[in-house]
Amino acid sequence: MKAVRSYCIVLFVLVAWLLAASSCTEDSINVDDNFALDFSVDTLRFDTIFTDMGSATMKLKVYNPSAQKAYIEQIRLMDASYFHINVNGVPADEVQDVYLNAKDSMLIFVQVSINPSDEATPFVVRDSILFLLNNKKQQVQLEAFGQNAERLHRLTVTQDTVLTASLPYLVSDTLRVLPGATLTLQPGTRLFFRKNAVLYVQGRLLAEGNVQQIIQLRGDRNDYMNTIPPLSYDLCSGQWGGVVFATGSFGNRLVHADVRNTSFGIRVDSTSLDQMALYVESSMLRNSTGCVVEAIHAKMAVNNSLLCNAGNYVVALQGGDYTWKHCTLANYYQFAWGGRTNPILLYANKRIDASKDAIPMPFASKMYNSLIYGSYSSEIQYVCTETPASNYVFSHCLIRYRISDITNPPYLQCIFNKEPKFVFQQWEEELPHVYDFNLSSGSGAVGIADSKVANEFPLDLAGHNRLLDGSADAGCYEYR
Repeated sequence: MKAVRSYCIVLFVLVAWLLAASSCTEDSINVDDNFALDFSVDTLRFDTIFTDMGSATMKLKVYNPSAQKAYIEQIRLMDASYFHINVNGVPADEVQDVYLNAKDSMLIFVQVSINPSDEATPFVVRDSILFLLNNKKQQVQLEAFGQNAERLHRLTVTQDTVLTASLPYLVSDTLRVLPGATLTLQPGTRLFFRKNAVLYVQGRLLAEGNVQQIIQLRGDRNDYMNTIPPLSYDLCSGQWGGVVFATGSFGNRLVHADVRNTSFGIRVDSTSLDQMALYVESSMLRNSTGCVVEAIHAKMAVNNSLLCNAGNYVVALQGGDYTWKHCTLANYYQFAWGGRTNPILLYANKRIDASKDAIPMPFASKMYNSLIYGSYSSEIQYVCTETPASNYVFSHCLIRYRISDITNPPYLQCIFNKEPKFVFQQWEEELPHVYDFNLSSGSGAVGIADSKVANEFPLDLAGHNRLLDGSADAGCYEYR
């Protein structure tokens, strides 16, 4: 027993000595001339910042890889003209005598503010953060792009108005186009909307770009969420309200336009089928918290376009007259804070938000050479009582739909449930929420399109010829 007791005492003393030695090591300062800090990035880059708007905060993580404390004599900005830092809760362009425990890390918060200039194109500003440690200098580079912009605050368009591509426009609230007025967006025009801002069209919108000069309607934020990996706000839905084409608004056109990251998407309510309410061609309508397109008793044509990723329906049609040619309707919407709730496409001949006794409305929809595919097993929902099936026809389309629900004549030479093999990258950790709806080899959409319809749109959404091989593909992109 005495031997066991002696052994325990010796073991206890040894453990205590090791702990004390370790504690002493951790409390000592590393003075090695070769010792260096580690950083989360070598260069902290901000995406385009609108001048005089400041930015959201970005973080730089500083690591002490040593088993001893690090004594940082100085942390300071070299220039401090545009960037500002906060170290350990202290907002200052220079701090001194900072201790960083062994195997520990700290955060430095960095902001940038850029003054307006007369430059039309984005310009770069740079600085660096200096770390002085054991008479050794380390630096982390800072880089941001500044962009001047025109502010549109509570603008009401009362007469024909043209917005140009010379500078982007920052829309702070509702941009309203009154009846009788036309708002024209020239090729390359960029509208950046603040949170909850809306484009409300009672008159007419003409937004016609080209392959080289896409018209953009999007949120105003270019910074990143505090996620791992950091997620750009430009990849997130709900960054601004959306576009409303109000009752009585006709002759609207979206050609080579990119409308993205909305809360409710595009709403069309015409109350008349005698005139075209909205014509869409070669455009991307994408990433909405609600629907991407919701139309009620409207006449609308959508051609050669991508409509994708919605928390609700991608397209919800409630009464009306619609045609679709060479469109891709896809939905793989999924964020940490919520996913999708409905199929891609709704066909209804009445208001779905009204009572069960809502009065049916005329409804017709013809879809040609298109692709409807997503993460659900069945991507079409019908609420079409007393409407002849011939009123909603799918021709030469690739569709994800339950075989048991397939009837004819709505589906003419269609292919069902054969993977389109999109080249999207949703599941890659390095590029979350980055989507590419081009087709890969072996796609079920390849070669199934009607050539007569394809001849109407010889170039796909990316500007590639879909007629070269004599066998066009369904959807807005031709496989290459």
